[in-house]
Amino acid sequence: MKKYLQRLYKSPFLQQRRFITFFIFLILSACLWFVRSLGEEYETQVDYPVRYINFPEDKVLVGFVPDKLQLTVRAKGFSILKSKMNFNQIPIQFNVSSFSLNNIGADTFYIVTETAKEVLSAELSGMTIINISPDTLYFKLTNIGVRKVSVMPVLDMHEQFFQQQFMLNGKIEVSPDSIIISGPKPLVDSIHYIPTEALRYSNLTDTIIGAPRLKAINMITFSQTSVKVVIPVDRFTEVENQLPVVPINVPDSLNMIAIPGQITVTYRICLSNYNKVINNPLIPRIDYNALQLNSVNRLTVFIVDTPRFISNLRFNPREIEFLITRK
Repeated sequence: MKKYLQRLYKSPFLQQRRFITFFIFLILSACLWFVRSLGEEYETQVDYPVRYINFPEDKVLVGFVPDKLQLTVRAKGFSILKSKMNFNQIPIQFNVSSFSLNNIGADTFYIVTETAKEVLSAELSGMTIINISPDTLYFKLTNIGVRKVSVMPVLDMHEQFFQQQFMLNGKIEVSPDSIIISGPKPLVDSIHYIPTEALRYSNLTDTIIGAPRLKAINMITFSQTSVKVVIPVDRFTEVENQLPVVPINVPDSLNMIAIPGQITVTYRICLSNYNKVINNPLIPRIDYNALQLNSVNRLTVFIVDTPRFISNLRFNPREIEFLITRK
């Protein structure tokens, strides 16, 4: 019987059970010690996010201030552990207007953080702030500017933006066509328009409505962040006409004859606008006054007041000879 008990005591199964039991008690002891230690007070450093609010009226921050403060805190282990493990900490509110701003230059101020310990400690549950680093916060402020500026639609143009035989039919409409912006006055005064984010399309065959966001500008606030954009699209045709060249600014005592008298004019026009050309005829011209500036035997042909619904305007030849006779 004694030999049996000795063999049982030395069996691998029993030794394994004894090891597991010992390990469990070791873990429990460590947990109890850890929980007990968390109930005691400690001093440690934590990096805590901060949000600055309530700047002086009609002022806006333009200089750099740290978005985190290094705090030396006294707290129980539970609070410290919770703070270090909370990766989505709610920033403490640093109410700038509640502290004395010390002026060291034009629109430059500083706050000694020692004066903020008590106020900020009230926002930290279960923690008392012993020290704050940096010891001084510097604020560069400037006047707030407000301005109304236009919105400019941006198209990411490429060869397949429109399907073949289709094109832009008129002006792109933006609603609203302008917005109110605010921010540092020098920066606001330098902005004349706000572009949209690039509108990306392919093989358009019909009018399309988009709602692009406005391109963000650092430190600038928009009255709205997106607009409605209407891109009119229509099928086009290419027109080729033989048009007479008209001399202009010719003295009453002279005749000016273009040689050749006609040129070939080619352009693209949407089908829906084709009849509008009748009311807005294209007139190729040459200018007699150009002879007064330069002694030439050929003049450049030009067309003024080209209708907006015409595109890819080309004419041949671009320069022609002329004949001048007296009346």
